[in-house]
Amino acid sequence: MAALLGSLLLFASGTLRAVTVEYDLTIAQQAMDFTGHTVEAMTVNGQLPGPTLRFTEGDHAVIRVHNRMDVETSIHWHGLLLPNAMDGVPHVTYPPIASGETFTYEFDLRQSGTYWYHSHTMLQEQRGLYGSIVIAPKEAGEFDGLRDHVVVLSDWTDEDANSVLHTLKRGSEWYAIQKGSGQSILGAARLGMLGAYFSRELQRMPPMDLSDVYYDRFLLNGAPQQSLVAQPGEKIRLRVIAGSASTFFYLQFAGAPMRVIAADGQMVRPFKEERMLIGVAETYDVIVTVPPEGSYEFRASAHDGSGHASLWIGEGTRHAAPDIPFPNLYVNMGGLKLKQVLALTPGGSMGMPTKAVREGKFDQPGMNGMDGMSSMDGMMMPMETTTTISTPLMEHSGHDMSGMDDSMMPMDTSMATDDNPVTTKSSWLGLLAEDVSSQAPLAGGGMSAERPGPPYDKLRALQSTTFDASKPVREIRLTLDGDMERYVWFLNNKPLSESDDIEIKRGEVVRFIMINRSMMHHPMHLHGHFFRVLNAQGEYSPLKHTVDVVPMTTTVIEFAAEEFGDWFFHCHLLYHMMSGMARVVHYQDFTLDPAT
Repeated sequence: MAALLGSLLLFASGTLRAVTVEYDLTIAQQAMDFTGHTVEAMTVNGQLPGPTLRFTEGDHAVIRVHNRMDVETSIHWHGLLLPNAMDGVPHVTYPPIASGETFTYEFDLRQSGTYWYHSHTMLQEQRGLYGSIVIAPKEAGEFDGLRDHVVVLSDWTDEDANSVLHTLKRGSEWYAIQKGSGQSILGAARLGMLGAYFSRELQRMPPMDLSDVYYDRFLLNGAPQQSLVAQPGEKIRLRVIAGSASTFFYLQFAGAPMRVIAADGQMVRPFKEERMLIGVAETYDVIVTVPPEGSYEFRASAHDGSGHASLWIGEGTRHAAPDIPFPNLYVNMGGLKLKQVLALTPGGSMGMPTKAVREGKFDQPGMNGMDGMSSMDGMMMPMETTTTISTPLMEHSGHDMSGMDDSMMPMDTSMATDDNPVTTKSSWLGLLAEDVSSQAPLAGGGMSAERPGPPYDKLRALQSTTFDASKPVREIRLTLDGDMERYVWFLNNKPLSESDDIEIKRGEVVRFIMINRSMMHHPMHLHGHFFRVLNAQGEYSPLKHTVDVVPMTTTVIEFAAEEFGDWFFHCHLLYHMMSGMARVVHYQDFTLDPAT
Protein backbone atom coordinates (compact mmCIF):
# COMPACT_ATOMS: atom_id res chain seq x y z
CA MET A 1 0.00 0.00 0.00
CA ALA A 2 1.05 3.54 -0.66
CA ALA A 3 2.76 5.34 2.15
CA LEU A 4 0.07 7.96 2.63
CA LEU A 5 1.39 10.20 5.35
CA GLY A 6 -0.98 10.44 8.23
CA SER A 7 -0.91 14.19 8.32
CA LEU A 8 -3.56 15.72 6.12
CA LEU A 9 -2.43 19.26 6.61
CA LEU A 10 -4.95 22.09 6.61
CA PHE A 11 -3.80 25.46 5.50
CA ALA A 12 -5.74 28.67 5.13
CA SER A 13 -5.52 31.53 2.68
CA GLY A 14 -8.28 33.98 3.50
CA THR A 15 -11.47 31.94 3.49
CA LEU A 16 -10.01 29.13 1.31
CA ARG A 17 -9.14 25.85 2.95
CA ALA A 18 -7.34 23.09 1.02
CA VAL A 19 -6.13 19.70 2.09
CA THR A 20 -2.55 18.67 1.36
CA VAL A 21 -2.36 14.96 0.59
CA GLU A 22 1.13 13.47 0.59
CA TYR A 23 2.39 10.21 -0.92
CA ASP A 24 5.80 8.58 -1.12
CA LEU A 25 6.38 6.35 -4.15
CA THR A 26 9.51 4.19 -4.28
CA ILE A 27 10.48 2.84 -7.69
CA ALA A 28 12.65 -0.28 -7.68
CA GLN A 29 13.67 -3.27 -9.76
CA GLN A 30 12.20 -6.50 -8.46
CA ALA A 31 12.00 -10.13 -9.56
CA MET A 32 8.45 -11.20 -10.45
CA ASP A 33 6.84 -14.31 -11.92
CA PHE A 34 3.70 -14.10 -14.09
CA THR A 35 4.37 -17.07 -16.39
CA GLY A 36 6.34 -19.64 -14.40
CA HIS A 37 9.60 -17.84 -15.14
CA THR A 38 11.12 -15.23 -12.87
CA VAL A 39 12.18 -12.04 -14.64
CA GLU A 40 13.06 -8.55 -13.54
CA ALA A 41 10.19 -6.06 -13.38
CA MET A 42 9.91 -2.49 -12.19
CA THR A 43 7.60 -1.81 -9.27
CA VAL A 44 6.11 1.08 -7.33
CA ASN A 45 6.15 0.52 -3.56
CA GLY A 46 6.91 -3.14 -4.21
CA GLN A 47 3.84 -3.84 -6.31
CA LEU A 48 2.70 -4.05 -9.92
CA PRO A 49 0.63 -2.12 -10.73
CA GLY A 50 1.55 0.66 -8.34
CA PRO A 51 -0.82 1.75 -5.56
CA THR A 52 -4.00 3.70 -6.18
CA LEU A 53 -3.56 7.37 -5.27
CA ARG A 54 -6.81 8.82 -3.93
CA PHE A 55 -7.60 12.52 -3.68
CA THR A 56 -10.54 14.90 -3.59
CA GLU A 57 -10.98 17.67 -6.12
CA GLY A 58 -9.31 20.79 -4.75
CA ASP A 59 -6.65 18.89 -2.78
CA HIS A 60 -3.02 19.94 -2.94
CA ALA A 61 -0.93 16.90 -3.93
CA VAL A 62 2.63 16.41 -2.73
CA ILE A 63 4.14 13.23 -4.19
CA ARG A 64 7.76 12.28 -3.54
CA VAL A 65 9.14 9.80 -6.07
CA HIS A 66 12.24 7.94 -4.87
CA ASN A 67 14.30 6.22 -7.56
CA ARG A 68 15.95 3.10 -6.10
CA MET A 69 16.82 1.65 -9.51
CA ASP A 70 20.21 1.77 -11.21
CA VAL A 71 18.75 3.74 -14.15
CA GLU A 72 16.95 7.06 -14.44
CA THR A 73 13.15 7.23 -14.37
CA SER A 74 10.12 9.54 -14.37
CA ILE A 75 6.41 9.63 -13.55
CA HIS A 76 3.77 11.27 -15.77
CA TRP A 77 0.29 12.01 -14.38
CA HIS A 78 -1.87 10.91 -17.29
CA GLY A 79 -4.90 13.13 -17.88
CA LEU A 80 -4.24 15.57 -15.04
CA LEU A 81 -4.34 19.34 -15.51
CA LEU A 82 -1.23 20.65 -13.78
CA PRO A 83 1.71 23.03 -14.14
CA ASN A 84 3.92 22.18 -17.11
CA ALA A 85 6.97 21.55 -14.89
CA MET A 86 5.05 18.83 -13.01
CA ASP A 87 3.94 16.87 -16.10
CA GLY A 88 6.76 14.34 -15.81
CA VAL A 89 8.19 14.03 -19.33
CA PRO A 90 11.99 13.87 -19.10
CA HIS A 91 13.90 16.35 -21.29
CA VAL A 92 10.62 18.07 -22.20
CA THR A 93 9.21 19.37 -18.91
CA TYR A 94 11.94 18.44 -16.41
CA PRO A 95 15.17 16.47 -16.03
CA PRO A 96 14.83 12.70 -15.46
CA ILE A 97 14.99 11.40 -11.91
CA ALA A 98 18.52 10.00 -11.60
CA SER A 99 19.36 6.77 -9.84
CA GLY A 100 19.28 7.27 -6.07
CA GLU A 101 17.53 10.65 -6.35
CA THR A 102 14.10 11.90 -5.21
CA PHE A 103 11.84 14.31 -7.06
CA THR A 104 8.87 15.99 -5.40
CA TYR A 105 5.80 16.67 -7.53
CA GLU A 106 3.47 19.32 -6.18
CA PHE A 107 0.21 20.50 -7.76
CA ASP A 108 -3.45 21.25 -7.10
CA LEU A 109 -6.18 18.86 -8.20
CA ARG A 110 -8.41 20.79 -10.58
CA GLN A 111 -10.69 17.93 -11.60
CA SER A 112 -12.31 14.69 -10.50
CA GLY A 113 -12.50 11.23 -12.08
CA THR A 114 -10.44 8.16 -12.95
CA TYR A 115 -6.87 8.66 -14.17
CA TRP A 116 -3.49 6.96 -13.98
CA TYR A 117 0.24 7.50 -13.79
CA HIS A 118 3.17 5.85 -15.55
CA SER A 119 6.82 6.21 -16.39
CA HIS A 120 7.67 8.28 -19.46
CA THR A 121 11.27 7.05 -19.60
CA MET A 122 12.22 4.76 -22.45
CA LEU A 123 10.24 1.46 -22.27
CA GLN A 124 9.78 1.32 -18.49
CA GLU A 125 6.00 1.36 -18.70
CA GLN A 126 6.18 -2.10 -20.31
CA ARG A 127 8.09 -3.40 -17.27
CA GLY A 128 5.48 -2.37 -14.70
CA LEU A 129 5.79 1.35 -13.87
CA TYR A 130 2.15 2.39 -13.79
CA GLY A 131 -0.67 2.83 -11.30
CA SER A 132 -4.10 4.40 -10.82
CA ILE A 133 -5.46 7.73 -9.60
CA VAL A 134 -8.98 8.32 -8.25
CA ILE A 135 -10.15 11.88 -7.56
CA ALA A 136 -13.50 12.29 -5.81
CA PRO A 137 -15.57 15.35 -6.76
CA LYS A 138 -16.05 18.21 -4.30
CA GLU A 139 -19.76 17.54 -4.31
CA ALA A 140 -20.99 13.95 -4.48
CA GLY A 141 -22.92 13.08 -7.62
CA GLU A 142 -25.51 10.46 -8.49
CA PHE A 143 -23.03 7.57 -8.64
CA ASP A 144 -20.52 8.57 -5.97
CA GLY A 145 -22.30 6.60 -3.27
CA LEU A 146 -21.64 3.31 -5.02
CA ARG A 147 -18.76 1.07 -4.06
CA ASP A 148 -15.98 1.54 -6.59
CA HIS A 149 -13.32 -0.90 -7.68
CA VAL A 150 -10.26 0.06 -9.71
CA VAL A 151 -9.44 -2.23 -12.66
CA VAL A 152 -5.99 -1.66 -14.20
CA LEU A 153 -5.51 -3.62 -17.43
CA SER A 154 -2.05 -4.29 -18.81
CA ASP A 155 -0.02 -6.57 -21.05
CA TRP A 156 3.05 -8.51 -19.97
CA THR A 157 5.95 -10.12 -21.81
CA ASP A 158 8.86 -11.93 -20.21
CA GLU A 159 10.98 -10.69 -23.10
CA ASP A 160 13.10 -7.62 -22.42
CA ALA A 161 11.32 -4.56 -23.82
CA ASN A 162 14.40 -3.43 -25.74
CA SER A 163 14.55 -6.84 -27.38
CA VAL A 164 10.89 -6.45 -28.37
CA LEU A 165 11.65 -3.15 -30.07
CA HIS A 166 14.66 -4.71 -31.81
CA THR A 167 12.48 -7.52 -33.17
CA LEU A 168 9.95 -5.00 -34.48
CA LYS A 169 12.70 -2.97 -36.13
CA ARG A 170 13.88 -6.07 -37.99
CA GLY A 171 10.49 -6.38 -39.68
CA SER A 172 10.07 -9.88 -38.31
CA GLU A 173 6.68 -11.65 -38.46
CA TRP A 174 7.62 -13.74 -35.41
CA TYR A 175 5.06 -12.11 -33.10
CA ALA A 176 2.24 -12.61 -35.60
CA ILE A 177 3.15 -16.29 -35.87
CA GLN A 178 3.20 -16.65 -32.08
CA LYS A 179 -0.28 -15.12 -31.86
CA GLY A 180 -1.73 -17.29 -34.62
CA SER A 181 -2.08 -14.17 -36.79
CA GLY A 182 0.18 -15.28 -39.61
CA GLN A 183 -0.98 -14.71 -43.18
CA SER A 184 -0.05 -16.55 -46.35
CA ILE A 185 -1.28 -17.36 -49.82
CA LEU A 186 -2.27 -20.83 -48.58
CA GLY A 187 -4.28 -19.38 -45.73
CA ALA A 188 -6.03 -16.97 -48.05
CA ALA A 189 -6.85 -19.79 -50.45
CA ARG A 190 -8.19 -21.90 -47.61
CA LEU A 191 -10.68 -19.16 -46.73
CA GLY A 192 -11.53 -18.38 -50.33
CA MET A 193 -9.98 -14.93 -49.95
CA LEU A 194 -7.21 -14.88 -52.53
CA GLY A 195 -8.71 -11.70 -53.95
CA ALA A 196 -8.15 -9.85 -50.70
CA TYR A 197 -4.64 -11.26 -50.39
CA PHE A 198 -3.54 -10.19 -53.87
CA SER A 199 -5.25 -6.83 -53.49
CA ARG A 200 -3.07 -6.14 -50.48
CA GLU A 201 0.05 -7.42 -52.19
CA LEU A 202 -0.54 -5.25 -55.25
CA GLN A 203 -0.84 -2.21 -53.04
CA ARG A 204 2.47 -3.13 -51.35
CA MET A 205 0.76 -3.17 -47.96
CA PRO A 206 2.13 -5.25 -45.06
CA PRO A 207 -0.04 -7.97 -43.52
CA MET A 208 -2.63 -6.43 -41.26
CA ASP A 209 -2.56 -6.96 -37.50
CA LEU A 210 -4.26 -5.31 -34.55
CA SER A 211 -1.26 -5.40 -32.23
CA ASP A 212 2.44 -5.50 -33.04
CA VAL A 213 3.60 -7.55 -30.06
CA TYR A 214 2.96 -11.05 -28.73
CA TYR A 215 2.26 -11.01 -24.99
CA ASP A 216 2.71 -13.85 -22.53
CA ARG A 217 -0.05 -12.64 -20.22
CA PHE A 218 -2.79 -10.05 -19.97
CA LEU A 219 -3.17 -8.75 -16.45
CA LEU A 220 -5.98 -7.27 -14.41
CA ASN A 221 -4.59 -5.55 -11.33
CA GLY A 222 -1.41 -7.53 -11.79
CA ALA A 223 -2.93 -11.00 -12.25
CA PRO A 224 -4.59 -12.95 -15.10
CA GLN A 225 -7.73 -13.23 -12.99
CA GLN A 226 -9.08 -11.98 -9.69
CA SER A 227 -12.26 -12.30 -7.65
CA LEU A 228 -14.39 -9.60 -6.07
CA VAL A 229 -16.84 -10.45 -3.30
CA ALA A 230 -20.17 -8.75 -3.93
CA GLN A 231 -23.75 -9.00 -2.79
CA PRO A 232 -26.59 -10.08 -5.13
CA GLY A 233 -28.19 -7.00 -6.64
CA GLU A 234 -25.26 -4.74 -5.67
CA LYS A 235 -24.26 -2.06 -8.15
CA ILE A 236 -20.49 -1.62 -8.43
CA ARG A 237 -18.64 1.17 -10.17
CA LEU A 238 -15.67 -0.27 -12.04
CA ARG A 239 -12.99 2.31 -12.80
CA VAL A 240 -11.34 0.69 -15.82
CA ILE A 241 -7.88 1.89 -16.90
CA ALA A 242 -6.13 0.59 -20.03
CA GLY A 243 -2.59 0.79 -18.68
CA SER A 244 -1.22 -1.49 -21.40
CA ALA A 245 1.77 -0.79 -23.60
CA SER A 246 0.21 -1.97 -26.87
CA THR A 247 -3.11 -3.71 -26.27
CA PHE A 248 -6.67 -2.51 -26.80
CA PHE A 249 -9.28 -4.52 -24.89
CA TYR A 250 -12.90 -5.51 -25.43
CA LEU A 251 -14.82 -5.11 -22.17
CA GLN A 252 -17.90 -7.17 -21.33
CA PHE A 253 -19.77 -8.43 -18.27
CA ALA A 254 -21.45 -11.84 -18.23
CA GLY A 255 -24.23 -10.70 -15.90
CA ALA A 256 -25.87 -7.93 -17.95
CA PRO A 257 -24.99 -4.93 -20.12
CA MET A 258 -22.60 -2.44 -18.55
CA ARG A 259 -23.74 1.11 -17.88
CA VAL A 260 -21.10 3.60 -19.05
CA ILE A 261 -21.04 6.80 -16.96
CA ALA A 262 -17.63 8.39 -17.58
CA ALA A 263 -14.86 8.47 -20.18
CA ASP A 264 -11.32 9.68 -19.43
CA GLY A 265 -12.51 10.93 -16.04
CA GLN A 266 -15.31 13.10 -17.47
CA MET A 267 -18.94 12.26 -16.73
CA VAL A 268 -21.13 11.52 -19.75
CA ARG A 269 -24.81 10.85 -20.24
CA PRO A 270 -25.16 7.19 -19.12
CA PHE A 271 -25.73 4.53 -21.76
CA LYS A 272 -25.70 0.76 -21.82
CA GLU A 273 -23.15 -1.31 -23.70
CA GLU A 274 -22.92 -5.09 -24.12
CA ARG A 275 -19.33 -5.01 -25.37
CA MET A 276 -17.02 -2.07 -25.87
CA LEU A 277 -13.50 -1.35 -27.06
CA ILE A 278 -11.16 0.58 -24.77
CA GLY A 279 -8.03 2.01 -26.34
CA VAL A 280 -4.58 2.13 -24.78
CA ALA A 281 -4.39 4.87 -22.10
CA GLU A 282 -8.14 5.51 -21.99
CA THR A 283 -10.31 5.14 -18.88
CA TYR A 284 -14.00 4.31 -18.59
CA ASP A 285 -16.21 4.15 -15.52
CA VAL A 286 -18.89 1.48 -15.89
CA ILE A 287 -21.57 0.23 -13.50
CA VAL A 288 -22.32 -3.47 -13.29
CA THR A 289 -25.18 -5.02 -11.34
CA VAL A 290 -24.47 -8.33 -9.61
CA PRO A 291 -27.08 -11.00 -10.56
CA PRO A 292 -29.08 -12.81 -7.85
CA GLU A 293 -26.71 -15.77 -7.56
CA GLY A 294 -23.33 -16.94 -8.82
CA SER A 295 -20.06 -15.34 -9.83
CA TYR A 296 -20.05 -13.45 -13.13
CA GLU A 297 -17.06 -12.65 -15.30
CA PHE A 298 -16.00 -9.14 -16.20
CA ARG A 299 -13.69 -9.96 -19.07
CA ALA A 300 -11.11 -7.83 -20.86
CA SER A 301 -10.21 -9.55 -24.15
CA ALA A 302 -7.22 -8.48 -26.20
CA HIS A 303 -8.30 -6.77 -29.41
CA ASP A 304 -6.16 -9.15 -31.47
CA GLY A 305 -7.79 -12.24 -29.95
CA SER A 306 -4.62 -13.52 -28.27
CA GLY A 307 -5.94 -13.76 -24.69
CA HIS A 308 -7.87 -12.11 -21.89
CA ALA A 309 -7.92 -11.22 -18.20
CA SER A 310 -10.87 -11.66 -15.86
CA LEU A 311 -12.51 -10.26 -12.74
CA TRP A 312 -15.06 -12.65 -11.22
CA ILE A 313 -17.74 -10.67 -9.40
CA GLY A 314 -19.96 -12.37 -6.81
CA GLU A 315 -19.84 -15.82 -5.23
CA GLY A 316 -20.95 -19.27 -6.31
CA THR A 317 -21.15 -20.97 -9.69
CA ARG A 318 -19.07 -19.17 -12.27
CA HIS A 319 -20.71 -17.73 -15.37
CA ALA A 320 -18.22 -16.83 -18.10
CA ALA A 321 -18.55 -14.02 -20.59
CA PRO A 322 -18.93 -15.16 -24.22
CA ASP A 323 -15.89 -15.59 -26.43
CA ILE A 324 -15.21 -13.02 -29.11
CA PRO A 325 -14.55 -14.26 -32.67
CA PHE A 326 -10.96 -14.00 -33.81
CA PRO A 327 -10.36 -11.12 -36.26
CA ASN A 328 -10.20 -12.22 -39.88
CA LEU A 329 -7.13 -10.25 -40.92
CA TYR A 330 -7.54 -11.27 -44.56
CA VAL A 331 -10.54 -8.97 -44.82
CA ASN A 332 -9.37 -5.74 -46.38
CA MET A 333 -10.91 -2.31 -46.57
CA GLY A 334 -12.82 -1.56 -49.74
CA GLY A 335 -11.85 -2.44 -53.29
CA LEU A 336 -8.78 -2.17 -55.44
CA LYS A 337 -8.21 0.72 -57.84
CA LEU A 338 -5.63 0.89 -60.56
CA LYS A 339 -4.33 4.24 -59.35
CA GLN A 340 -3.59 2.67 -55.97
CA VAL A 341 -1.60 -0.12 -57.62
CA LEU A 342 0.43 2.43 -59.56
CA ALA A 343 0.86 4.91 -56.69
CA LEU A 344 4.41 5.90 -55.85
CA THR A 345 3.85 6.53 -52.13
CA PRO A 346 2.33 4.48 -49.30
CA GLY A 347 -0.37 7.12 -48.78
CA GLY A 348 -1.24 7.01 -52.45
CA SER A 349 -1.44 3.21 -52.45
CA MET A 350 -4.06 3.50 -49.70
CA GLY A 351 -6.11 6.02 -51.68
CA MET A 352 -4.99 8.99 -49.58
CA PRO A 353 -2.19 10.76 -51.49
CA THR A 354 -0.49 13.72 -49.84
CA LYS A 355 -1.72 16.18 -52.48
CA ALA A 356 -5.35 15.27 -51.74
CA VAL A 357 -4.67 15.50 -48.00
CA ARG A 358 -3.28 19.01 -48.41
CA GLU A 359 -6.35 19.98 -50.40
CA GLY A 360 -8.51 19.03 -47.42
CA LYS A 361 -10.29 16.10 -49.08
CA PHE A 362 -10.08 13.99 -45.92
CA ASP A 363 -10.77 16.66 -43.29
CA GLN A 364 -14.20 15.46 -42.21
CA PRO A 365 -14.53 12.85 -39.44
CA GLY A 366 -15.21 9.36 -40.71
CA MET A 367 -13.75 6.78 -43.04
CA ASN A 368 -11.55 7.79 -45.98
CA GLY A 369 -9.40 6.32 -48.67
CA MET A 370 -9.21 2.86 -50.16
CA ASP A 371 -12.54 2.76 -51.99
CA GLY A 372 -13.14 6.49 -52.18
CA MET A 373 -15.53 6.77 -49.25
CA SER A 374 -15.36 9.97 -47.25
CA SER A 375 -17.22 12.00 -44.65
CA MET A 376 -19.31 9.18 -43.28
CA ASP A 377 -21.16 9.48 -40.02
CA GLY A 378 -19.24 8.13 -37.06
CA MET A 379 -16.49 5.59 -37.27
CA MET A 380 -17.52 3.34 -40.14
CA MET A 381 -16.40 -0.25 -40.43
CA PRO A 382 -14.21 -1.80 -43.09
CA MET A 383 -16.20 -3.46 -45.87
CA GLU A 384 -16.74 -7.14 -45.13
CA THR A 385 -15.88 -8.21 -48.67
CA THR A 386 -12.83 -9.47 -50.42
CA THR A 387 -11.57 -8.39 -53.79
CA THR A 388 -10.71 -10.69 -56.65
CA ILE A 389 -8.95 -9.31 -59.71
CA SER A 390 -10.72 -11.14 -62.53
CA THR A 391 -8.68 -9.65 -65.38
CA PRO A 392 -5.15 -10.81 -66.17
CA LEU A 393 -2.31 -8.79 -64.74
CA MET A 394 -0.87 -6.61 -67.49
CA GLU A 395 2.77 -5.97 -68.25
CA HIS A 396 3.55 -2.27 -68.08
CA SER A 397 5.84 -2.56 -71.08
CA GLY A 398 4.06 -1.96 -74.38
CA HIS A 399 0.78 -0.80 -72.82
CA ASP A 400 -0.45 2.76 -72.64
CA MET A 401 -2.45 3.04 -69.39
CA SER A 402 -2.83 6.81 -69.40
CA GLY A 403 -6.38 6.65 -70.67
CA MET A 404 -7.48 3.70 -68.61
CA ASP A 405 -10.47 4.15 -66.28
CA ASP A 406 -9.22 3.96 -62.69
CA SER A 407 -12.58 3.01 -61.25
CA MET A 408 -13.06 -0.19 -59.27
CA MET A 409 -11.48 -3.30 -60.67
CA PRO A 410 -13.88 -6.27 -60.83
CA MET A 411 -14.76 -7.72 -57.44
CA ASP A 412 -16.26 -10.89 -56.04
CA THR A 413 -17.65 -10.93 -52.54
CA SER A 414 -16.65 -13.88 -50.38
CA MET A 415 -17.24 -15.76 -47.20
CA ALA A 416 -16.47 -13.87 -44.01
CA THR A 417 -18.95 -11.40 -42.58
CA ASP A 418 -19.76 -10.35 -39.05
CA ASP A 419 -23.13 -12.11 -39.21
CA ASN A 420 -21.59 -15.29 -40.62
CA PRO A 421 -18.18 -15.84 -39.04
CA VAL A 422 -15.94 -18.35 -40.76
CA THR A 423 -15.51 -21.57 -38.78
CA THR A 424 -12.29 -23.36 -39.64
CA LYS A 425 -11.48 -26.99 -39.10
CA SER A 426 -8.18 -28.65 -39.94
CA SER A 427 -4.89 -26.76 -40.18
CA TRP A 428 -3.91 -28.54 -43.40
CA LEU A 429 -1.60 -31.08 -41.81
CA GLY A 430 -0.17 -28.44 -39.53
CA LEU A 431 1.13 -26.24 -42.34
CA LEU A 432 -1.20 -23.43 -41.29
CA ALA A 433 -1.23 -23.97 -37.54
CA GLU A 434 -0.08 -20.39 -36.91
CA ASP A 435 -2.17 -18.88 -39.71
CA VAL A 436 -5.28 -16.76 -39.21
CA SER A 437 -7.18 -19.35 -41.23
CA SER A 438 -6.72 -21.91 -38.41
CA GLN A 439 -8.53 -19.74 -35.87
CA ALA A 440 -12.19 -20.39 -35.19
CA PRO A 441 -14.60 -18.76 -35.40
CA LEU A 442 -13.47 -15.83 -37.54
CA ALA A 443 -15.21 -12.52 -37.97
CA GLY A 444 -14.31 -9.36 -39.80
CA GLY A 445 -12.12 -6.97 -37.83
CA GLY A 446 -14.41 -4.02 -38.52
CA MET A 447 -16.91 -2.39 -36.24
CA SER A 448 -19.91 -4.61 -35.63
CA ALA A 449 -21.92 -6.08 -32.79
CA GLU A 450 -19.34 -8.84 -32.33
CA ARG A 451 -16.24 -6.68 -32.69
CA PRO A 452 -17.40 -3.11 -32.01
CA GLY A 453 -15.27 -0.02 -32.38
CA PRO A 454 -14.81 2.72 -29.79
CA PRO A 455 -18.16 4.00 -28.43
CA TYR A 456 -17.30 7.62 -29.25
CA ASP A 457 -20.54 8.57 -30.98
CA LYS A 458 -22.46 7.51 -27.85
CA LEU A 459 -20.37 9.75 -25.60
CA ARG A 460 -22.38 12.86 -24.77
CA ALA A 461 -21.10 15.47 -22.34
CA LEU A 462 -23.46 16.62 -19.60
CA GLN A 463 -22.95 20.29 -20.52
CA SER A 464 -22.13 22.10 -23.73
CA THR A 465 -18.42 21.88 -24.54
CA THR A 466 -18.30 24.48 -27.30
CA PHE A 467 -15.81 27.34 -27.18
CA ASP A 468 -16.27 31.08 -27.41
CA ALA A 469 -17.05 31.74 -31.07
CA SER A 470 -15.03 34.97 -30.98
CA LYS A 471 -11.75 33.12 -30.37
CA PRO A 472 -9.46 32.58 -33.35
CA VAL A 473 -9.21 28.99 -34.59
CA ARG A 474 -5.94 27.41 -35.68
CA GLU A 475 -6.36 24.26 -37.79
CA ILE A 476 -3.48 21.80 -37.95
CA ARG A 477 -3.66 18.83 -40.29
CA LEU A 478 -1.72 15.74 -39.20
CA THR A 479 -1.32 12.49 -41.11
CA LEU A 480 -0.56 9.34 -39.14
CA ASP A 481 1.80 7.18 -41.18
CA GLY A 482 4.14 4.26 -40.72
CA ASP A 483 6.72 2.04 -42.34
CA MET A 484 6.24 -1.45 -40.94
CA GLU A 485 9.33 -2.89 -42.63
CA ARG A 486 11.61 -0.42 -40.83
CA TYR A 487 9.15 0.02 -37.96
CA VAL A 488 9.20 3.80 -38.05
CA TRP A 489 6.06 5.81 -37.24
CA PHE A 490 5.39 9.34 -38.40
CA LEU A 491 3.28 12.44 -38.02
CA ASN A 492 3.09 14.19 -41.39
CA ASN A 493 5.60 11.66 -42.71
CA LYS A 494 8.28 12.77 -40.24
CA PRO A 495 9.45 11.10 -37.02
CA LEU A 496 9.92 13.12 -33.83
CA SER A 497 12.72 15.69 -33.99
CA GLU A 498 13.67 18.78 -32.00
CA SER A 499 12.86 21.06 -34.94
CA ASP A 500 9.30 19.86 -35.51
CA ASP A 501 7.29 21.39 -32.66
CA ILE A 502 3.62 22.15 -33.22
CA GLU A 503 3.42 25.84 -32.39
CA ILE A 504 0.22 27.32 -30.99
CA LYS A 505 -0.74 30.58 -29.31
CA ARG A 506 -2.38 31.13 -25.95
CA GLY A 507 -6.02 32.24 -26.21
CA GLU A 508 -6.88 30.53 -29.47
CA VAL A 509 -8.84 27.36 -30.22
CA VAL A 510 -6.63 24.68 -31.75
CA ARG A 511 -8.14 22.06 -34.02
CA PHE A 512 -6.19 18.91 -34.92
CA ILE A 513 -7.39 17.08 -38.03
CA MET A 514 -5.82 13.63 -37.68
CA ILE A 515 -5.84 11.47 -40.82
CA ASN A 516 -4.78 7.87 -40.25
CA ARG A 517 -3.16 6.51 -43.42
CA SER A 518 -1.99 3.32 -41.75
CA MET A 519 -3.67 -0.02 -40.99
CA MET A 520 -3.04 0.34 -37.24
CA HIS A 521 -5.12 1.98 -34.54
CA HIS A 522 -3.39 4.98 -32.96
CA PRO A 523 -4.51 6.16 -29.49
CA MET A 524 -3.38 9.79 -29.59
CA HIS A 525 -2.78 11.54 -26.26
CA LEU A 526 -2.26 15.25 -25.58
CA HIS A 527 -0.63 16.07 -22.26
CA GLY A 528 -2.00 18.81 -20.01
CA HIS A 529 -5.29 19.38 -21.86
CA PHE A 530 -8.75 18.01 -22.47
CA PHE A 531 -10.01 18.21 -26.03
CA ARG A 532 -13.41 17.92 -27.66
CA VAL A 533 -13.80 14.85 -29.86
CA LEU A 534 -16.10 16.09 -32.62
CA ASN A 535 -18.79 13.46 -32.93
CA ALA A 536 -22.51 12.97 -33.51
CA GLN A 537 -23.33 14.81 -30.26
CA GLY A 538 -22.46 18.21 -31.75
CA GLU A 539 -22.54 20.89 -29.05
CA TYR A 540 -22.24 18.13 -26.44
CA SER A 541 -19.20 16.44 -27.97
CA PRO A 542 -17.26 14.71 -25.17
CA LEU A 543 -14.05 15.89 -23.54
CA LYS A 544 -11.18 13.39 -23.58
CA HIS A 545 -7.41 13.31 -23.19
CA THR A 546 -6.83 10.26 -25.42
CA VAL A 547 -8.62 9.25 -28.62
CA ASP A 548 -8.27 6.24 -30.89
CA VAL A 549 -7.79 7.21 -34.53
CA VAL A 550 -9.11 4.14 -36.33
CA PRO A 551 -7.32 2.87 -39.48
CA MET A 552 -8.18 4.79 -42.65
CA THR A 553 -10.29 7.36 -40.79
CA THR A 554 -10.16 11.00 -39.87
CA THR A 555 -10.66 12.14 -36.28
CA VAL A 556 -11.05 15.82 -35.43
CA ILE A 557 -10.33 17.21 -31.97
CA GLU A 558 -10.18 20.77 -30.68
CA PHE A 559 -9.03 22.38 -27.45
CA ALA A 560 -8.67 25.76 -25.80
CA ALA A 561 -5.01 26.84 -25.73
CA GLU A 562 -4.96 27.94 -22.09
CA GLU A 563 -2.29 25.69 -20.54
CA PHE A 564 0.95 27.58 -21.15
CA GLY A 565 4.00 25.38 -21.69
CA ASP A 566 5.53 22.63 -23.81
CA TRP A 567 3.28 19.57 -23.92
CA PHE A 568 3.98 16.14 -25.35
CA PHE A 569 1.55 14.84 -27.99
CA HIS A 570 1.99 11.24 -29.11
CA CYS A 571 0.59 7.85 -30.01
CA HIS A 572 0.20 5.91 -26.76
CA LEU A 573 1.22 2.61 -28.32
CA LEU A 574 4.55 2.54 -26.53
CA TYR A 575 6.61 1.17 -29.42
CA HIS A 576 5.01 3.61 -31.88
CA MET A 577 5.89 6.54 -29.64
CA MET A 578 9.45 5.29 -29.25
CA SER A 579 9.67 4.89 -33.04
CA GLY A 580 8.75 8.46 -33.90
CA MET A 581 5.00 9.10 -33.67
CA ALA A 582 5.20 12.11 -31.36
CA ARG A 583 5.55 15.89 -31.27
CA VAL A 584 5.87 18.68 -28.71
CA VAL A 585 3.01 21.21 -28.70
CA HIS A 586 4.77 24.50 -28.02
CA TYR A 587 3.07 27.70 -26.85
CA GLN A 588 4.51 30.82 -28.43
CA ASP A 589 6.70 32.80 -26.01
CA PHE A 590 7.08 29.89 -23.60
CA THR A 591 10.69 29.49 -22.49
CA LEU A 592 11.91 26.06 -21.50
CA ASP A 593 13.94 25.69 -18.32
CA PRO A 594 17.51 25.01 -19.54
CA ALA A 595 17.91 22.32 -16.85
CA THR A 596 15.54 20.01 -18.73
